[in-house]
Amino acid sequence: MKSVHLLRTAAVSAALLLSACSTLPGGKGFSVTTGQLPPPPTDRQWPDASQDARNQRAQGMGLVAMPEMEDYLNGLLAKIKSAAGVPEWPGAVHVTSSSALEAYSTGAGNIYLSMGWLSSAESEDEIVAILSHEFGHVYLDYHQMESVNTATDQVATLAAVGVALARKAGSATGWSPVDSVIASYTLGKNVLVPAWGRQQEENADRFGATVSLALGYSYTQGFKAFLERQATWEAENAKIQAEARQRMLEQIKQAAADNTRKQEAAKGNNIAPLTELQASLNSGVAGASVGLRNGLDDIWKKLTVSHPDTGARLASLTEQVMPLMAGKPRPPAATAPWNKARSQRRSAALLKNYKTAGEAQQALQAQDYPRARKLAAQAASGPSATHALPLLTLSMAQAESGARGSSPLDRNLASANDRAWQVYVLRANNLLGAGQSGPATKVMAQGFEYFRSSALAWPEAIRFYGQTQGWEQARKLAQECASRFASYASECRKAAESPAEQAEAKRRSEQKAQSLVDKLFK
Repeated sequence: MKSVHLLRTAAVSAALLLSACSTLPGGKGFSVTTGQLPPPPTDRQWPDASQDARNQRAQGMGLVAMPEMEDYLNGLLAKIKSAAGVPEWPGAVHVTSSSALEAYSTGAGNIYLSMGWLSSAESEDEIVAILSHEFGHVYLDYHQMESVNTATDQVATLAAVGVALARKAGSATGWSPVDSVIASYTLGKNVLVPAWGRQQEENADRFGATVSLALGYSYTQGFKAFLERQATWEAENAKIQAEARQRMLEQIKQAAADNTRKQEAAKGNNIAPLTELQASLNSGVAGASVGLRNGLDDIWKKLTVSHPDTGARLASLTEQVMPLMAGKPRPPAATAPWNKARSQRRSAALLKNYKTAGEAQQALQAQDYPRARKLAAQAASGPSATHALPLLTLSMAQAESGARGSSPLDRNLASANDRAWQVYVLRANNLLGAGQSGPATKVMAQGFEYFRSSALAWPEAIRFYGQTQGWEQARKLAQECASRFASYASECRKAAESPAEQAEAKRRSEQKAQSLVDKLFK
């Protein structure tokens, strides 16, 4: 019955989705055919590419300055643009500090490629596949979806499947009507929006393969290798996340049980069998609540995952590509230019240093602090001496080993080309925690002035100013954030909650769980 119910919910969602698909580039049912380039969308509005790159430094540990590698990658992007017939379009390739296999593009025409891909890819064919796929998103103007997604929010709240599931969950877990409304909104939105992403990804694959083949690159060593490598990484990462989720669940359950014991001890009660049973029930309620939310999330990710199964993408793409390759010679992999680009002195040193930073982080996790500090010092030297990720690793290693002195993070803040928002946040909060309110406020003010145009910077800044200038000031900033960045309104409002308001929210949550436990005892 469950599978039938889920199929019905998918059908309801599909009906709602069809009414919105007409806004996809090319109209309802728009689909790219491999080997044929659709005309580019007209009347493009291009955000400033330089400002966009600055905003992206608010993501994670920011961007990595790799001049020679960037020149090489932008040369490839220029070839892709020319093959697509739009050589004059703006945008450039930038490198992110992430060790994951990540790449994304923005409406400004910029493409962001991770250090993980630079370390893992084995040929120029593979890099061109990634870049041409991401440029496909730019060419097809899929970034208009960023604004369309907000417009679909009202439709999403009406998704019948979300409401039904939320009400069913509510009767089982003690959720309030408010919880049900929130759940129906979230589930309904997930049903509608990511389905558009599935079409986007497949069309970007087909666009990219068309351009890649036109440039004479190998499909086997290019797109096939790119998607196979991504699929392997996704599988490994999913396993790691599942293990982390289980550890977190056990910690939540243990914390719930420990909290019950502490409350009874504070009342002067002995830990009687009944109290132990109540602690166990509290633990189970906490685990069930988290498990239910994760379970619903997992179900809907399977139905509405924004990136379709990579294996399915590869199979679909190969089916379209093979007829185009029939009877034609298969080009060899272009490994020489790629190896030359990676072996350039500064690029090679940066790739090595970021790998060393990863090894230092592993040493930190293993609590081998002397080795972590040695590796981190190596990582934060030479061309990466002012880079955010190596310096953060070094700062953590020094703190764990009890070292004193100036913070390595200041080297990043002094570098106009390398500064990252998260480093400003960490440095300001470290100073504030050490009782240095003045210097902390100065660091935050400098960082927020630089990153004020990035929505990602606002929640952390609001939280900091709430602590230092009062929560009324934080609420004013949250209102400004909501007016400038509608999609971040909720995060900014939450960041402006005072400790008392946060404690009250926690109290209500614990009261809800206790109420359910009391019902079980009755």
